[in-house]
Amino acid sequence: MHQLSQFAQHTAEVLAGERPPGQMRNLFCGAAYERLVRRAGGYASSVQRPCVSGTVMRNETDWSVFEVSAVVACGTRHRALAMRVVFAQHAWLCTHIETDLERGRRPCGRGGVRRRGHRAT
Repeated sequence: MHQLSQFAQHTAEVLAGERPPGQMRNLFCGAAYERLVRRAGGYASSVQRPCVSGTVMRNETDWSVFEVSAVVACGTRHRALAMRVVFAQHAWLCTHIETDLERGRRPCGRGGVRRRGHRAT
C-alpha cells in the first residue's frame, strides 16, 4: 500500500502549500477536490516541508475502498489528515477528505478569522 502512503504525502504537500492543487485534480472527485483547494496552504510551515509520519489504512469489506488516516509533521506541529479513496479505472480516487482545519480556515496566527457578530479591528 505504498501508493496510498504516497497519495497521503502528496495531499499533505498541497495542504502545506508546497504543491499546487491542480496536480492532484484527476485524483480527487469534485467535492473532495473543492475541499482540498479551500484548505490548500493551511498546513504551511516555515520550518520544513510536511512529512507524513504515519498512515493507517483500513479496508473493512471491499478491497477497492480504503480509509486512510495520517499524521502529518509540519515543523513543530502535527496535523491530522483522513481520506476515503476508491480504486477506479486503474488509479486511486479520493472521494472524501477531512483535515483538522475547520472549514478551510488557516491555523491560529495565519490571518484574521472573524467570529460571527465581531468586527475586525
